[in-house]
Amino acid sequence: MKNRKQLKVLTFITVALIIFALLIPMTALAKDKIRIGWSNAGMGDSWREFLVANFKAEAVKHPEIAKYYITNADEKVDKQIADIESLLVKNIDVLIIYPTVGDALIPIIERTVAEGIPVVVFGGTINTDKMTCLVKQDLIDLGAEGATWLAGELGGKGKIVMMSGIAGNTTAEDRLEGARQAFKKYPGIEILDHQYCDWSPPKARSIMETMIQAFPQIDGIWADSGLMSWPALQALKDAGRPLPPTTGDQLNGYAKFLVANNAKGYIAPMTTRLSGEAVKVAVKIAKGEKVDKIVSIKFNGFGPNEVPSVAKPALSDWWWVGDDNMPKEFLPKL
Repeated sequence: MKNRKQLKVLTFITVALIIFALLIPMTALAKDKIRIGWSNAGMGDSWREFLVANFKAEAVKHPEIAKYYITNADEKVDKQIADIESLLVKNIDVLIIYPTVGDALIPIIERTVAEGIPVVVFGGTINTDKMTCLVKQDLIDLGAEGATWLAGELGGKGKIVMMSGIAGNTTAEDRLEGARQAFKKYPGIEILDHQYCDWSPPKARSIMETMIQAFPQIDGIWADSGLMSWPALQALKDAGRPLPPTTGDQLNGYAKFLVANNAKGYIAPMTTRLSGEAVKVAVKIAKGEKVDKIVSIKFNGFGPNEVPSVAKPALSDWWWVGDDNMPKEFLPKL
């Protein structure tokens, strides 16, 4: 009888140990399954479509990502705060933010980190050191890069106009700040006007048509995107005005226009690949790996001599050249 009891006890212990041994790898496996939430500022143009495409293309490379969620704030800060709240209840492991108006998000970012959820910000600056990581392309430097090229192209003197994206948006404001700082080094550069065009080609064209009436001489255009410099150039061409040197970004329509009209332009790469870089950082954080507080990524621009090799005549005007190195199933349908 005693032996039977001992045998039962040993059997129970053995079974318990086996179950415990089986549960250990299952628990470890569960920790490897990562849930990511991305609060995106908006989806109003093809640049944003490529931003999402690069996010998805990078996420699929990481089998440890079990689920990701993407929200669209329509460039409204109140909606972005609400979007973040909705993501936090989904039991995410890391929150990624592409901000609308950065400083308005400080309270919810700091609260999220205090609650133990890491926050990765990319695409703009936010004045708090509480975020887990800032993945950045130096946008102030990017704005200055184009301005310095334009001033040099004009020999340090001339009358220029400036065209920016959305007022208050961190991406637009950082690039504008960089450009203004750069132009201060050239006292011969006169800024005739600066307008926000909301990254809207029709609005940019309309604003340029008004500028054409107001200014008989426009020697150069600093724009933070081809979404503005391309329609601005088209308006000048239609008005029979000379095509001055311009700055823009990787919009294929802008690059194609420069080539077709033998116009001089500088492509400053505001790349959509930053979203993929944010995914890489988020995965490292979720796995407990150490990441730097700031991850800076540098992409090279393209001068007038390089633009012909960048433009893709066979593809849509709304294509973003240089950001399309991904499987076809992720490429936007433009």
